[in-house]
Amino acid sequence: MIWIDSDGGVDDALAIAVACKIVSGHKIAFSTVFGNVSARQAAHNIRTLLHRLGVDAPILVGAERASDGFAQSATDIHGLDGLGNVIGEVRPDEQFDSLSESIESPLERARWLNEDVHILSIGPATNIPSIARMLGAERISGITMMTGAIFDKGNITEDAEFNAYNDPIALANILHSGIPITIVPLDICRKLIFRREDLTSLSTFGAAAPMLSEAHKFYMASYEQAEGISGCFPHDTIALLSMLYPSKFNFWRIPFDVDSSTDHRGQLRFDINGAYHARFCLGGDLRWVRQFMRSWSILA
Repeated sequence: MIWIDSDGGVDDALAIAVACKIVSGHKIAFSTVFGNVSARQAAHNIRTLLHRLGVDAPILVGAERASDGFAQSATDIHGLDGLGNVIGEVRPDEQFDSLSESIESPLERARWLNEDVHILSIGPATNIPSIARMLGAERISGITMMTGAIFDKGNITEDAEFNAYNDPIALANILHSGIPITIVPLDICRKLIFRREDLTSLSTFGAAAPMLSEAHKFYMASYEQAEGISGCFPHDTIALLSMLYPSKFNFWRIPFDVDSSTDHRGQLRFDINGAYHARFCLGGDLRWVRQFMRSWSILA
């Protein structure tokens, strides 16, 4: 089973659509976290997307702020609703199940303990330590996290990638858990561009295609202004693919430190004597990934 923890942005939506195309719907669960938008908005976005994909899967609303109370949104990049202002903001009366209540309830905890889980974290890490405690480390085969920049510059500050910047404390906590961690940093994400001319390929997602296409047009306009590219970096889809098809990617174990100070918040700093070690995805068969993104079909 795959558990996807998301902050509800455009690149999240693409990764979720891809996951639902590859993995049977009953083998996926979702939780949401603040980040690109609020955790409630992220849940609304995922619910809307799953409905259009014809997928029924649980969605639990998680943390609205970081471990230290911090929160930084990215609505300027993703739109006020997180999806390019395509579906609108969540209604105050829309109801969702709560991640915290599921963690506290023995009956709810038992619901998730029938099989091993791999967690895909594509937002700030705030929920991940709690999810790991709820499931139990022995049930988690691994955690793949789209977070950080180890040798490259950041995208929210010069030092930091957005997810790591939002909650470096939770990131450090899960790195101490003993669970196998794979980090997919900006370093590899910036090597792959989903281009405007590739938008027609989204037709493979059926009723969800118009929403995904319009959201990406907004997202790509933001990228053109910020990065000078005609397209966008599909961060979260790369993380998903590295988890599902590890033979197509190259990984290195790297020692590093996580900075939670005010001046360098969220920086992942390579250090031979660093407090943390994780497997980093930094390369691979990128031609295969580019071909996949033109068809969204699994290639030999």
